[in-house]
Amino acid sequence: GISQSFTNQSYADRDPVKSIMNLQTSIDFMKFNTDGQILAMSSRREKDSLKLLHVPTKTVFSNWPTSKTPLGYVWSLDFSPGSKYMAIGNDKGKCLLYKVSHYHDK
Repeated sequence: GISQSFTNQSYADRDPVKSIMNLQTSIDFMKFNTDGQILAMSSRREKDSLKLLHVPTKTVFSNWPTSKTPLGYVWSLDFSPGSKYMAIGNDKGKCLLYKVSHYHDK
């Protein structure tokens, strides 16, 4: 899946500021955290398919999730108020709760 970032000016020109191509299948779900610094992207078509983008730097977090993070097929996700936690719903009917260490002191 490809996610493209535009500014208001660049969107009018159809010239993306950044293209994110870290998911191998189409993106089914995207969600910004509460302050807009993190964009979560997932696909239902591939197991453990979730990426987090740090929006200000336009870089994908490489340290999480890892290949050993047991997400399953991601069907939904959301951030808590203040973004200290992220909940992920999967195909097995489980809600996985992860602490977002980027916001541990906020």
